[in-house]
Amino acid sequence: MPNINSIFGLLEKLESQDITVHQTRCAVVRNRNARCMKCAEVCTSGCISYNDNELIISPEKCIGCGTCATVCPTCALEAHNPNDAELQARCLAAAKANDGVLVVACQEICDAADGLYDAEKVVPVTCLGRVEETLITAMAVAGASKVVLVTGKCAECPHVTGLHMAEQVAETANTLMQTWNNSCETVISEKFPKSVRQEGKAAYDHNRREFFTGMKGEAKNAAATTADYAVKETLGIEEKPESRYLKVMDDGTLPHFIPDRRERLLDNLATLGEPQDIMIETRLWGHVIIDPELCSSCQMCATFCPTGAISKFEEEDGTFGVEHFPGDCVKCRCCTDICPEHALTLSDEVFAVDLLSGTVERYEMKPMKHKPGNPHQILDKMKDLIGIEQIYER
Repeated sequence: MPNINSIFGLLEKLESQDITVHQTRCAVVRNRNARCMKCAEVCTSGCISYNDNELIISPEKCIGCGTCATVCPTCALEAHNPNDAELQARCLAAAKANDGVLVVACQEICDAADGLYDAEKVVPVTCLGRVEETLITAMAVAGASKVVLVTGKCAECPHVTGLHMAEQVAETANTLMQTWNNSCETVISEKFPKSVRQEGKAAYDHNRREFFTGMKGEAKNAAATTADYAVKETLGIEEKPESRYLKVMDDGTLPHFIPDRRERLLDNLATLGEPQDIMIETRLWGHVIIDPELCSSCQMCATFCPTGAISKFEEEDGTFGVEHFPGDCVKCRCCTDICPEHALTLSDEVFAVDLLSGTVERYEMKPMKHKPGNPHQILDKMKDLIGIEQIYER
């Protein structure tokens, strides 16, 4: 695995008009033991690859599809052209024109079918891997009845990993809709639905004016965010550059960050109402389980958790340990990768109600045998390691 400085250098190459890189959010930057290479696994163009334990960045290959941003659990990669707000605004308009059915299609099939579909009713994207669950749940909040993802010749396409990403997103979105008792369904189709084909174009339906009437606030928010991007670009306002080093906070942990996309997703689900009280398995959340017999009480899981889903606690009576909130877990697996005793596992199943309720699970820990800060810590550990007491300091 490259060292932290080389990773920074590599990630910097990804920065472009299509992708913003937030390097300090990257799981591998935060923890050199992290094995997350999800961006390389789904990259549709070979721009990001991983070979022989080495991360390889080839920015000239990037097609700006945004699939890497969809899969990145910590939102270290952020897609533009369009950004999330712009894409949502376009989808709202297209669904409104199509009586509540959103149709998103890969650019290839849109180019092949040019003139055969109503462009007002279809949102083209470079690759379907750009679509993610926050967008779909926002459409459900708006009252959309269906989301159709139209593929091109994906099986023959060099960017087929984008289809695999879209299939995972569709599966997760449908699980969420069923759990939240919402009828909006996401399907993947090889053909444009009849409602958007030019030959079947119906007369204007005045009822469309009534569609999305409850979405005015959401549309304004999307427009405001889009405008904010435009103002920053016009005025030349740049975000503060990131430091190559993460400053440790007062509690000894690295800074936490909850991705905006995840916050919006939870907000959307809360708007949809109460979920069924069942366990769900998705690509998005995980449930931390710690074996107290194996745990060494080092709290490294909380130190490196990027979102604060695992956090430290210490009571006045000396009781200490970690708390876990599944709603903030992004399933980056930093915790499992850093645990020196392999005492921590991450379950793919979570209780749906826990995602919105704020329920935390508390793990009390036993006092550490060799507490950090003890000047004799190394000596004491060495005695335990080799089983000899006759070791002396000079």
